[in-house]
Amino acid sequence: MLDVSPEALEKLLAEKAIATVRLDRAEALVLALTQRLAMARDADARAARQAIHDDAAAKCEAIRSRLPIEYAHHALALRSLVRDLAEAEAARIRAMKEAPELPVIPSPEDVVRGLDAVPEEILDREEIELWVLDGRSDPLPDDRQSDVTSSAMDRSKGKLFTPSTQHVYGPALSCTLRRFTRIRYREAVAASNLDRLHRTVNLPTLFAYGDDFVTSEPFREVDTTLAYLSREMRPRPGLKRDVKQRLEPVAAKPTEPDAGTSRWGGTGPRRLEIAA
Repeated sequence: MLDVSPEALEKLLAEKAIATVRLDRAEALVLALTQRLAMARDADARAARQAIHDDAAAKCEAIRSRLPIEYAHHALALRSLVRDLAEAEAARIRAMKEAPELPVIPSPEDVVRGLDAVPEEILDREEIELWVLDGRSDPLPDDRQSDVTSSAMDRSKGKLFTPSTQHVYGPALSCTLRRFTRIRYREAVAASNLDRLHRTVNLPTLFAYGDDFVTSEPFREVDTTLAYLSREMRPRPGLKRDVKQRLEPVAAKPTEPDAGTSRWGGTGPRRLEIAA
């Protein structure tokens, strides 16, 4: 730059200034674009969160309007059903005690919810011959039965060649052909009775301090359930707030001494004189 003329130097400085302005302008454009992209991403993320919030609010508002009407309707219907079931069960138990010589009345709940025992069902049976290793009682698996070579002298005797002894000389396992009865059957099913509905159904109250529709008591008898479900439910109680009082101690505040009174009594400042 020392060798160029002032005119050329001014030209270089002007070009440098123009390049600097262009660079600053490009950096500003990049920064503005970056900020706008960030704002767009934030707006999209906020829109997604807002959609989740709006969906949850709409679902809560919808169920909030249905809950007091539908819950009371279904709970009362189920309460009435359990009460009628308890009444029928109590009548059945009484009839069994009063007239034991008459036919047994099955429990309506066991007929619907219970499972009677199902005995084993034999589908077919046949006698077959299977190879058994000497010294054992169970036959060989089905996929190994064909690996046994019967003896030419005695058809009921055979040798089982294991994979390690098929191509080399070695000992084989002795087998005997025995008769078995193959039985195809369906398994038996044990009887099962579920817990009673009047002991397990639980429908809590809808409002605070209200009566429960149905409560679950594991050891409650059917007569107790019938008496409990036959009574009238109390209406929704009003909120009572009695006026009461209580005493709370007040902490004493320290008092400041007057300007003309000393801490030791008397008035005015007190001077201590010390003899020389």
